Amino acid sequence: MSRKNANGEGSVYKRADGRWVARFFVTEADGQRVRHSIYAKSRAEAEAALREVQSQVHRGAPVTPARLTLAAYLEEWLDQVVVHRVRPNTLAAYRYNAERYLIPDLGGAKLAKLTARDVRLYLDRLRGGGVGTRTIQYVHQTLRAALEDGVREELLEKNVAKLVRAPRVQQAERVPLTVEDVRALLKSTREHRLHAMFVVLAVLGLRRSELLGLHWDDVDFTSEVLQIRRGLHRLSSGLETMPTKTLRSRRTVPLPSLVTEALIDHRARQDAERRELGDTWPDLGFVFTTPVGTPIDPRNCTRIVQDACTAAGVRRVRMHDFRHGAVSVLLRLGVPPRTVMEIAGHSALEMTMNVYGHVTLDDKREALDRVHDLLDDEGDRPR
Repeated sequence: MSRKNANGEGSVYKRADGRWVARFFVTEADGQRVRHSIYAKSRAEAEAALREVQSQVHRGAPVTPARLTLAAYLEEWLDQVVVHRVRPNTLAAYRYNAERYLIPDLGGAKLAKLTARDVRLYLDRLRGGGVGTRTIQYVHQTLRAALEDGVREELLEKNVAKLVRAPRVQQAERVPLTVEDVRALLKSTREHRLHAMFVVLAVLGLRRSELLGLHWDDVDFTSEVLQIRRGLHRLSSGLETMPTKTLRSRRTVPLPSLVTEALIDHRARQDAERRELGDTWPDLGFVFTTPVGTPIDPRNCTRIVQDACTAAGVRRVRMHDFRHGAVSVLLRLGVPPRTVMEIAGHSALEMTMNVYGHVTLDDKREALDRVHDLLDDEGDRPR
């Protein structure tokens, strides 16, 4: 009675065309027992390939199904794996990168044979085809995330995308508005129906989604605190509120009197708008709304703020630059970084200090002047 070869055992022989073949059976990660063949130019090369397979099996490393393509794996990953873990806008970005770039370009490649060199050459082709560096980064991040789940599910032995360095984007230094600019903006918007939104944005440094997702239930005028619990996002299905991205982002922020007074005035203005519209006003509970009571689209919010900057005679900046400015002012005032981190809702202290701790030329000059005052001794100077 013949013996069935164990997992990874095989044979090496020479074909009629002169090529050498290492042939063996393995149980793949999906549980199927499949025969594999590796072709080589010499017996030594074929035997070395067979030993590598035997070593892989001995280590208990997963054997990727030989016929599984990258396209089939990505489709399964999007529909069955990552869909349960990430936010809708993140899933939409992953799906776009997969369907626009990865599947049309690399989808036919066998997952088991995909190498780091294949990924590197593919990214190079994207660059040569005029695809922007930021887009290439996103495509690489999508592939890396997908393959990492393959490793986690023991479908792959390693994540080849992690071995490839994606091109880096040259970050332009973002300079937030100065304190004088912010004062000018708040003065200019004093009669604006959304003046309180500018105050909250400039003083508290909320993310745009957090700002637009505020409900009146989040505002406690008695205790003078604000609860940050959700954000408003534009999805393919429309505007939708979602919980904050991280637990650290969910926070309680004290309200300075400047903010409290602005919100009280804003509520009175909104009540007047509600009375004027009567039953047509949608009672959704948002703090900042359009004149007809609906939530403000994030893109429209950016336009409103930038138009107000122009009207006030200050630079048009990104919404996020107000967040940079608020955090930088707190740090400049000597507020402990840990406290600033809690106010801003950062997930790590490093982000507070390295990303948002903007240092101006005046900050540098003041610091060096202090060193000068410490070391300079006029009495020791020769006359």
